[in-house]
Amino acid sequence: MNIRTSDRIQKIDSSEIRKIFDMAGKLKNPKNLSIGQPDFPVPQVVKDAMIKAIVDDKNSYTPTQGILPLREKLSEMWQKDGIDIKPENVLVSAGVASLLYLLFDVLFNPGDQIAIVEPYFLVYESLAGFHDLEKTYIPEDFNEEFVESLFKRPGFNPRVILFSTPSNPTGRILSKEQIGLLGRIAEKYDSLLISDEIYSAFDYDGKFCPGASVIPDRTITLGGFSKSHAMTGLRVGYMGVGEKLSSILQKVSALQQYSIVCSPAPAQWAALVALDHPLTTEIAQYKKRRDRVVELLRGKTTFPYPEGAFYVFPDIPVDSRDFIKKAIEAELLIVPGYIFTKNPKTVRISFAQREDILEEGMGIFLHLLEKFK
Repeated sequence: MNIRTSDRIQKIDSSEIRKIFDMAGKLKNPKNLSIGQPDFPVPQVVKDAMIKAIVDDKNSYTPTQGILPLREKLSEMWQKDGIDIKPENVLVSAGVASLLYLLFDVLFNPGDQIAIVEPYFLVYESLAGFHDLEKTYIPEDFNEEFVESLFKRPGFNPRVILFSTPSNPTGRILSKEQIGLLGRIAEKYDSLLISDEIYSAFDYDGKFCPGASVIPDRTITLGGFSKSHAMTGLRVGYMGVGEKLSSILQKVSALQQYSIVCSPAPAQWAALVALDHPLTTEIAQYKKRRDRVVELLRGKTTFPYPEGAFYVFPDIPVDSRDFIKKAIEAELLIVPGYIFTKNPKTVRISFAQREDILEEGMGIFLHLLEKFK
């Protein structure tokens, strides 16, 4: 039998992070610092709301854009930050990854250029390749001087500028000034900004700045409940835009109608309750873990200071492929940096893990770091 698949699907491979998870199943006692989800459970009030929705037979298709009470509540959330996103300009979907896929389909033609702030979440790079886009990169520590150099770069003309804040994998939060500089790029080239804010709840030093609060007319905001409330498997993400971008949201919604259809109905009702239940205690615990990891790494290697999310992205003295092999032999699971950046001498460490495992895992990492030096 001659089984054929499309040429472009050959550009998509199993996630390197998933491969690490597969390796974890073969180890007897792994210290798993590769995990990309919170280690605390979904709050009981959120679980109760989902169970109630199921029992109350709220199990049917919802409107494509999502249930109105949830969209209204999300609109109120943005309004408190001074961001004018109305309920009709909110789209609920099955997570941010789904929204990114739909957005790429709606916004790009093959050959269009995308500017990605680097290091980047690996899905950005994969989707850009899948859609045959021309990729260009903006370093995460960019400043005005760098942006001015972009204006002189031949061929630089991005359709979209894509970034995450706080960042996966570095934990860096883009400053208001940096977002303003991205806005200058967008104005000059008539581009759009996609601000992936899925980790916004993990803002340890009060530095988070929503993209739409700085560049409201050109920013597409993405967020969700997978990280903030550990609802990774319940699949509720959202997208919000200002009035000037409402036509884009409607196109994405129309495409969702023919693909994802809707986020699971009971999970949407649970998300509505989650918005009134911030996890203050859990976030404070993660801040302590962040501080401990920074303390252990300081003076031993260099890394972007993790202001948010639950990752740290330290430099290592060798290619991360070689480092990861030795780490697995020592039963430590971390993620190779080359899937997030062109610099192969980095790794991603997650501190979304119990303190005892975190301490043991960091001990192994520091031992390997010294050994490779």
